[in-house]
Amino acid sequence: MPTAILTGQPVPGSSIEGDLRSLGFEVRTAADAAEAETLLAQVPGDQRVAIVDARFVGHLHALRLGLTDPRFPLAAVPGAVTAQPAGRQALTRAVARENSSGGGTAVAVDSLADRVVTALDADGAAVHRPELGSLVATVPGDPQARNEARQAVAAVDDEAVRLKSAVKARDGFFTTFFISPYSRYIARWCARRGLTPNQVTTASLITALIAAGCAATGTRGGFVAAGILLIASFVLDCTDGQLARYSLQYSTLGAWLDATFDRAKEYAYYAGLALGAARGGDDVWALALGAMVLQTCRHVVDFSFNEANHDATANTSPTAALSDKLDSVGWTVWVRRMIVLPIGERWAMIAVLTALTTPRITFYALLIGCAFAAAYTTAGRVLRSLTRKANRTDRAATALADLADSGPLAEGFAAAFRNPARRLPGFAVPALALLGAAAVVATSVFTGPA
Repeated sequence: MPTAILTGQPVPGSSIEGDLRSLGFEVRTAADAAEAETLLAQVPGDQRVAIVDARFVGHLHALRLGLTDPRFPLAAVPGAVTAQPAGRQALTRAVARENSSGGGTAVAVDSLADRVVTALDADGAAVHRPELGSLVATVPGDPQARNEARQAVAAVDDEAVRLKSAVKARDGFFTTFFISPYSRYIARWCARRGLTPNQVTTASLITALIAAGCAATGTRGGFVAAGILLIASFVLDCTDGQLARYSLQYSTLGAWLDATFDRAKEYAYYAGLALGAARGGDDVWALALGAMVLQTCRHVVDFSFNEANHDATANTSPTAALSDKLDSVGWTVWVRRMIVLPIGERWAMIAVLTALTTPRITFYALLIGCAFAAAYTTAGRVLRSLTRKANRTDRAATALADLADSGPLAEGFAAAFRNPARRLPGFAVPALALLGAAAVVATSVFTGPA
């Protein structure tokens, strides 16, 4: 259980202790820096710990953002600082320094938590400070300032801010205007019932698999049901991320499940649609496989491009200048987000065409749309990359390698041929890969269906 250490003199009528307990903290009190250091040493090293000024005034969600986000070893808002196990050593050093410099005197004249954050900054520790926006988090120095802070808290509905922040700031047109206005309330409903983002992600996968099964029936009713269920699956797909942001339930496993299940859902649906077409006497398996290959290539390129440009500096190319100019015209932003066919627009198109047309038409529209989107994004990236300045690193290659699921056979070959491969010219490895791909394509072209 995480522990919060309240420092300084308690303020009559303050809700800070109850707020911390509602966030899952066990609350202990310390009158001065020396006592705070002692209590800090008593907290097990594998637990989160926070130091909070007893005079803190602010929204509960401001405390939640500052003290419970699992992604950051050290985080702070005015009047409060927290450390996860990875940041405990830095926090302990900072508190010890403040204790020795202050001589263990009472901390009523200023905020120990804020002094500790200053010490952490001086040590070069990375302290995350969440963007609070209209939320209030402050340590008033006198009764008048406290009353003003309380009035500011009362003037802002932190639940409305929390709901709004659960939605991505930048998303596709379909998601922004047709899903997020109500999916955020589904996320809150899930949070209040103790559901986790991973459970919602799994529910989305199951819904999509049922949709694929409906499409595989090959009947008009099955196609209509498949389209409806595919949209329902996408609603749940948006809900899991909004639930994670609403309740700050972030995890590496959750991110992996979300990305992996998205591909599994989409490709399973393609297969179901192809099976349904086959039941009606139309063989569209080549189109289904082409859609899978095209989408796989798009996702790999998107991921590797973002990783490769992670450390890039500002771009001054004419392409970037034109993009910035278009951003000032509101409707062009949405048009450009739509034509790249993000998952929302893509799934909406697939669902509608499945319900109203045939699988063949659906795959034709999907392939044409995705091919155009791929050409558009590739052209823009090439033009931007011509003048973009970035340090070349192995970040993208390493990230892709981390995602690879090669298996023991491939890993064994890699280990056996790693040293000989290093002596080959740079083009040898991609040339060998292309040769293998050419052999597979040639075999499929010059042999029969069997």
